[in-house]
Amino acid sequence: MLASSEFSWNNDYLWQRNPHGFSTKKMGFANISTGDLSWVDYSLEMDILFSEFSQWGNLRVMVRQNGLFDCYCLNIDQRGLSLWRYDGRWDIGVKLGSYQEPIGINKKYKLILTVRDNEIVVNWNGKNVITTQDKDDRYPYGGVVLRTEMALTEVENININLVKTTEVKKATQDMWERAKKLYPLPERCKPFKKAAEVGFNNMMLIYTGYYSDGKGEWSFKDALPYAGYLDRNLKVADTFFDAFLFLGIESPYGRNFGAVIGGNKATANKLEDWVWYLDKLFEGKKQLAAFDQAKESVNKTLKNEENSKAKVVIMIPNPLTAQDDFGEIDGEKLSFSITNQSREESQRQRLKAIDWYVKRIETLWQKEDFKNLELIGFYWMSEDIYKDYDKDVVLKTSDYLHAKGYKFYWIPFNKAPGYNDNFNFDAVFLQPNYMFNKQVALSRFWQTYIDALTYGTNFEIEGENSVLKDPLARERYLTYLKAGVTLDYINSAKAYYFGSKALATCAVEDQIELREIYDKTYLFAKGKFTEGLWD
Repeated sequence: MLASSEFSWNNDYLWQRNPHGFSTKKMGFANISTGDLSWVDYSLEMDILFSEFSQWGNLRVMVRQNGLFDCYCLNIDQRGLSLWRYDGRWDIGVKLGSYQEPIGINKKYKLILTVRDNEIVVNWNGKNVITTQDKDDRYPYGGVVLRTEMALTEVENININLVKTTEVKKATQDMWERAKKLYPLPERCKPFKKAAEVGFNNMMLIYTGYYSDGKGEWSFKDALPYAGYLDRNLKVADTFFDAFLFLGIESPYGRNFGAVIGGNKATANKLEDWVWYLDKLFEGKKQLAAFDQAKESVNKTLKNEENSKAKVVIMIPNPLTAQDDFGEIDGEKLSFSITNQSREESQRQRLKAIDWYVKRIETLWQKEDFKNLELIGFYWMSEDIYKDYDKDVVLKTSDYLHAKGYKFYWIPFNKAPGYNDNFNFDAVFLQPNYMFNKQVALSRFWQTYIDALTYGTNFEIEGENSVLKDPLARERYLTYLKAGVTLDYINSAKAYYFGSKALATCAVEDQIELREIYDKTYLFAKGKFTEGLWD
């Protein structure tokens, strides 16, 4: 039997090591993981103790993991145990079995979870309580994730008996072929949208919210490697991104501009956050002004007689229903709450705030009179659209913006609530979310591809600051470009997430591996990158 200490556990910030395993000291959502697609048959053994449950508290024990919710998962909560096969999201999958037994506080339980071939056996305190098979055998490979959710949890004496392994390359190719069978092409494919329909070819996300280290501040020097392609001598050699999405995650007051699934009052944005963000966005020589100057420099250097303008998209913060004290507009104190007023009244006030925000941007834009930027539309900041009252506001906002001649965009996280609905966006860019978790298998790109062809959406390319130091992160980023060639989204309109300024850092670094990231991204944006996934 192989002890867990022989494996490298990726430790989330909420999980803390203790002498015999891991524990959490505060409520939240946290993962620790080990293993990869080389793992086939194994048993996971450990002791589990809960010292506190919230209403929704649980521990998810995930095995044969191909993505956070692409796996077999044993859920342990106050009511007992349930075994699921999840297929992309916590509420998409098949229930494989259950065992009802109240789970107590400060009581230690022994779990042995075994996966062999397509059979899964759950042994709880020395008793086999679930024995089942997945007839689809959807996940034959993958490692382990322990995910605690809103419970104070301890896991100790972890042992893994690894019975059978394979080569990662073989498992990767097999999972790709399985994905093609499990997720066939739709009968009527909706093609990727191109620039003529969307308004741009390549849009980079520019994070201009609050950061304690100031990385939300953008100067001409920061903007230039995005507005133009810089050669190895850092001279402008060509145009690069033709559009920029300006957005922020939070304000200096600690409130969020687009919380996932509603947020809470303490972190729900207020009018003073919106005012702060617009003041910063239109700050002299920074942010928008810096990109205006950078685009002007590119045009002059390339002797662009047409003096082409970079397209600009600006976020619309989600007026969250958790906020009942937003602030005063036109003498009216706004509340977005749906608990102390009707949904219709909440919607009216949310839309009033959005109207104020858009008109304020129009006023500031006209005042600045940017010569090298064109405001073409807006972006819905929340990455999920979950509740009916949010759906109503998004649809009304879409109508409002289109009546003004603007376009409207959205970038949901992988399988986010609402990703498969129609909200009259001019373009939706799906996040494969392959970049951020090495447990996510390559087959994620095929699944995202099928979603795109089914719902008429496009792709987001995802990088991260980790590429600056981690060779594996660089490899995962380049996989997005290779998948773009194999799946042909290279020739469509695309959005790009790259942390804050990481791609610009790659442009100016001497390290050849970093410069390669910048150069290959440029080739990809221009449709000249040719390396596919299996080349």
